[in-house]
Amino acid sequence: MTYKTLNEYKEETHPWQPFIPTNADKLILGTFPTAEGNRGAYEFFYPNPNNDFWRILFQAAEKKLDDYKEAKPIEIRKQILADLKLGIGDIGKKILRQKDSSKDDNLFPIEYTDIFLILETHPAIKKIIITSSSGGNSVLSWFHHYCILNGHNFIIPKDKLPIKTKLIFKSREIKIEIISSPSRLSPIKGDKLFEMYRNAILND
Repeated sequence: MTYKTLNEYKEETHPWQPFIPTNADKLILGTFPTAEGNRGAYEFFYPNPNNDFWRILFQAAEKKLDDYKEAKPIEIRKQILADLKLGIGDIGKKILRQKDSSKDDNLFPIEYTDIFLILETHPAIKKIIITSSSGGNSVLSWFHHYCILNGHNFIIPKDKLPIKTKLIFKSREIKIEIISSPSRLSPIKGDKLFEMYRNAILND
């Protein structure tokens, strides 16, 4: 009998660049885009309509996502980010994806997005918002490893979400706030999830 021995992965490079509005003072990070078959009708961050990310951000900006269904999806989302002074990116730049899965457990980083370069070129950014922290393949674990690769480290307090800590980068204090994933698989949902995002985005 012949048994399977090959662990099959597909290599992917991130399809778009981080978007940093000129007025951004915060940066929110995900892991990597959902599998191509799960994306919506636009090529931008969080394109899966089953993810509540944009609904939460529109609500934080005191708008309703449903009111903009006929608008240009990328342009209106960029405007919402500018209104919130929020940059957006993913920590993964190149990854291996197993089984065409969108779950973080099936993603493995090959190359990270250069977050420190973003901080260098956007000195007004004073806070990084991390959108997942559970397991080895999370935004937090990937970002922490990226920092260690570049000779930086930060303490990860053992506490319930949201978790607040900080990173010193070139004599500059960068606040780090760790919150829940906006995925509907997250145990934190509804008003509690919205308040977590609103506080992280709107408060210093």
